[in-house]
Amino acid sequence: MAARGSAVGSGTSPALAHALLVGAALAFGVSKLVARGTLAWPPWPLLGGLQTLAGCLALVGPVVLWKRGGGAATLGELLWIAGGMLLWVFDVASLARVGDWRASNIAWTAPLGPGAMGLVIGAVLLAGWRSGLSGRGWQWTNLLGWTLGLFWIVAGLVELSQARTPSGSAAGFLRRLIAANFANLP
Repeated sequence: MAARGSAVGSGTSPALAHALLVGAALAFGVSKLVARGTLAWPPWPLLGGLQTLAGCLALVGPVVLWKRGGGAATLGELLWIAGGMLLWVFDVASLARVGDWRASNIAWTAPLGPGAMGLVIGAVLLAGWRSGLSGRGWQWTNLLGWTLGLFWIVAGLVELSQARTPSGSAAGFLRRLIAANFANLP
């Protein structure tokens, strides 16, 4: 009992521990898939599918968060609503340009590329953090917003790192380092 009380008294949140365990399990699973050759690195098909799912979740974000009403917003909710509003604005602009909502050439869930979306959401994250928004609430809306925001930022960084760079640049070095480390996973 004393050990249990000391863990609670130390300020460690069980939800944070659970999130870290889930993240570690997912990272381990992905590393196993890469090692077996089931999932190639970089995982473009998987990222494309996740980009579509993130876009679908983002499109409903402004509706969900608007209906929730007032109260202090969290940083995760800001990321979710900003991403959703970006998608809505670009979707409406595409619709106005094309004129037909059934057009197959409108990318409803990803009108921006991952690089642009990642940079914009990264800027929103920094602005929200600097303005003093709290990111500590464990409501599902905050967690989903953080998940979407971090996904967009990481997807943007992955896309930007794949851009053609001189072999001596820091980005080229980082890309070679990541490729070498993921190629040698057991």
